[in-house]
Amino acid sequence: MKSLLSIWASPVKTFEFLSKRDDSTNRTMVNILSAMITIGAVFPQLKNLSEPFGNNKIIGILIGIILSGLIGIIIVRFLLALIYWAIGRMLKGEASKKQIQLVVAYSLIPYLIYLGIGLILIIPALITKNLDLVFYHHPVTYVVVWILSARNLIYGLSYFNKYSYGYALLNILIPAGIFELIKLVIN
Repeated sequence: MKSLLSIWASPVKTFEFLSKRDDSTNRTMVNILSAMITIGAVFPQLKNLSEPFGNNKIIGILIGIILSGLIGIIIVRFLLALIYWAIGRMLKGEASKKQIQLVVAYSLIPYLIYLGIGLILIIPALITKNLDLVFYHHPVTYVVVWILSARNLIYGLSYFNKYSYGYALLNILIPAGIFELIKLVIN
C-alpha cells in the first residue's frame, strides 16, 4: 500500500523500493493494477457500453467492468510493456521485461482517480436517481491524470533503463508517434 501512495509524491523513491521488493509480490501487483487501471480508465465510458443492454444496464456495466479488467491485463502488462521494453533496448536501456511491466503499471496509477470518483459518487447518484454522476468525465481531470502518468513513466523508464530523462521521454514519444502515423495512414 505504501507504494500506491508514494508514487504520487516521490516516484523515484517508489521505483527504488519496488526494485528491491519480491518478484512474486510485484507480479501480483502488476496484474491487479493492470486490471484496476483499465477499469478506472474505461469507467466514464461504461454508460455508453451499457446502452445495447436496454433495461439491463447493470448487466452491461458488469460485463464492461469484467472485460475491461481482462483486456487491461493484456494491454498494460504485456503489450505496452513490451513496446516500451523494445524501444528501451534500441536506446541501450538495461531494464528487464518485468521491470518495465512494473513501471507501466505503477505509472498509470493516476487513472484510478476516475474509479475513485465514480465510487464516491455512487451514493449521491442513488439518492438523486441520476446515474450520470457516477460516470464522471472532465477534460481537465483527464489532462492532469495524463501529465501525472507521463511523469511517473519518465521517472520509471529512466530509473530502470539507467538513462537520462530525455531518453525516457524519447522512449515514450517513439511509440506514440508510430501509433499516430498508423492512425493517419488508416484514415
